Amino acid sequence: MAKKLEKKASSKTEQMKSEAKTKDAIKGRTKSKTTSNIDFERLPYPDLVNTRLNQIRFRMEEEKIHALAVNYLPNIRYLTNFSGSAATLFITFDEIHFVSDDRYEEQIKTELYDLPNLYTHITRDVWEYLSEKNFLKGVVNLGFEADRMPYADAVNIRNLIRPMKFKPTPNIVEPFTMPKSPEELDSIKKSAEIAVKVYEKILKMIKPGVTELDIAIEIAYQTRKLGSEGDAFPIIVVAGERGALIHGKPSKREIKNGDIVLMDFGCKVNGFSSDITRTVAVGKASREQKKLYKLLYEAKEEAIKNVRPGMNGKNLDAFARKMIAKAGYGDNFQHSLGHGIGLETHESPIITFRKSDQVIPDGCVLAIEPGVYFSGKYGMRIEDNILVTINGGEHITKAPEELIIL
Repeated sequence: MAKKLEKKASSKTEQMKSEAKTKDAIKGRTKSKTTSNIDFERLPYPDLVNTRLNQIRFRMEEEKIHALAVNYLPNIRYLTNFSGSAATLFITFDEIHFVSDDRYEEQIKTELYDLPNLYTHITRDVWEYLSEKNFLKGVVNLGFEADRMPYADAVNIRNLIRPMKFKPTPNIVEPFTMPKSPEELDSIKKSAEIAVKVYEKILKMIKPGVTELDIAIEIAYQTRKLGSEGDAFPIIVVAGERGALIHGKPSKREIKNGDIVLMDFGCKVNGFSSDITRTVAVGKASREQKKLYKLLYEAKEEAIKNVRPGMNGKNLDAFARKMIAKAGYGDNFQHSLGHGIGLETHESPIITFRKSDQVIPDGCVLAIEPGVYFSGKYGMRIEDNILVTINGGEHITKAPEELIIL
């Protein structure tokens, strides 16, 4: 009986020590200094990264996990700046373990942020290496991004790391990467600036006889020429009746007089995306087309004016959707009003009438893109990028107020 009481008391003491250590780590009071097992040319990093790590650690405490395995590459980049194609990040309450393979051994020396207590590991088999090296010593519950990892992989890893428990913790990182740091925002703005400049250049080549594919190729060329790292997503150029294809691929269809031409494209700067859509008319436009363009512009601006931090995305969607429906075109606008932008072109929050759990945080960047489409005739969409502030949406890009006729 005495041994049982002693064991119980010892267990309670260890638990209290662990909880105290956890709280200190979360509050940023751990005294251990920055260390690493690789010589780095240290990179400064946005202050917001520290906030993200602290917020993730609070969630870890809520989820009752002692460490978190992050395998989704955009999330890893938000936290470490790593831009390669293979890595796993392990976050504990007082350490960060970055694991990649030998292809990136040199790259990470100059690319990773100078994070406190960062350790790097080079291996081709992350989970076998973890089992052998046991660098997560003392971890009982290891959380993982259940919404980012295939089920079969999760089952296999669970069997490899026993007796450690592998606990699903979906959506544990993304809520804290939606707000963008000043440095990240600067990259998005530069990306958007390139997109706008290219759009202005492209206007000069849109005329009868030029194909959708010609325009798309020129957009890709000009964006790279001005500094984009690549297309943010496959370029969309559709004309005339093909404009009803919301995500249509550019074809060899030639532009004709009287066509409505829709262009949707974005750029990449330091990994961060822009995403704009512009609609123009060639030669002439009907009264209805001019009216529709004005309607889309005003619906977009109404949403931008009314966005606020903490708002539900469904409510923001309603500002634009109600205007379009009231004008009689509700059935022609079935896609979401918009989405977040960052390292991924389509991030949370999703601005849609179909979801009621998308909360818009302060400091996030959104693409707002109302559109109407008519099968066999044409389609129109206007898309701008904005920064969410307490005073409403701040334009990063701004489409022309009137339909441009070329």
